[in-house]
Amino acid sequence: MKKRVLVVYKKDAYQQYIQEQQDPHLLRLLRQRHPDVRDMQEAHAVHEETMHGIVHAMRQLPVAFDLAYRADLKVTRRYDLVVSVGGDGTFLQAARSVARTPILGVNADPARSEAVFCAASRATFERMCRAALDGRLPELRLYRLRLSLNGTPLPHRALNDVLVVHDDPATMSRYRLWLGGRAELQKSSGLWVATAAGSSSAVLAAGGVRMSWRSRRLQYRPRELYRGRLSRSRLTGGVLPPRERLGVTWLMRRGSVFVDGPHVRIPLQFADRLEIRLSLSNPLRVLGLTGR
Repeated sequence: MKKRVLVVYKKDAYQQYIQEQQDPHLLRLLRQRHPDVRDMQEAHAVHEETMHGIVHAMRQLPVAFDLAYRADLKVTRRYDLVVSVGGDGTFLQAARSVARTPILGVNADPARSEAVFCAASRATFERMCRAALDGRLPELRLYRLRLSLNGTPLPHRALNDVLVVHDDPATMSRYRLWLGGRAELQKSSGLWVATAAGSSSAVLAAGGVRMSWRSRRLQYRPRELYRGRLSRSRLTGGVLPPRERLGVTWLMRRGSVFVDGPHVRIPLQFADRLEIRLSLSNPLRVLGLTGR
């Protein structure tokens, strides 16, 4: 029986907003040959070239494969391999559908995309995909965050990070942070909780530390923590052991939990209790990476 591969792809900005939505403002800038819109057009050409190359390579392999646009992704069958084509955003969206299946990331545009989770490019994809299907690629296991809300486990697991924040980015977030038997009322621009894999992105910019991707730890960091006469916070961030549980009681009328970026949003109401911990079961199996 042929092995089955799922290829998850993104639509670039030019395709979405100019080709499909016919955005009048962007169309006008395109007619004016605005350099930034021209760059969107050039990025689209690169992405299209990569997608054609990936599909061509898949047709040369002894596999059955399905294509899925990342925003419509619903996995209803078993696959032997998941391939994401885009950057880290596409990789993170594809990873949300994966429990035990290995995943290979393809950086569709290395000149424009960091894509730290993507080991392959258009030029190396066919060779790396063959190696992946034969079990010859190195595998890095990345641990994810598990969440529960008011005692009910949520289906979403975070590979990178979780942001607990007010819906309005200009409004201060007010919450009670629970950690290690201590509770502390905080006001900040939001709270980051990150995995080792996510430690080199937002939490690092907020004052956190970079961790080895192989680490079985998590870290937290309040973002722009308010300090005043009535606010003398001590739980200001740190790296936590793998079985530590971090709790947040939300103390505002509206709030959100964002999981790995903007696409998964969990609404919060006053007095909701969120719990975050590291999941040590079913780490994500990322192919072609050796760690950082």
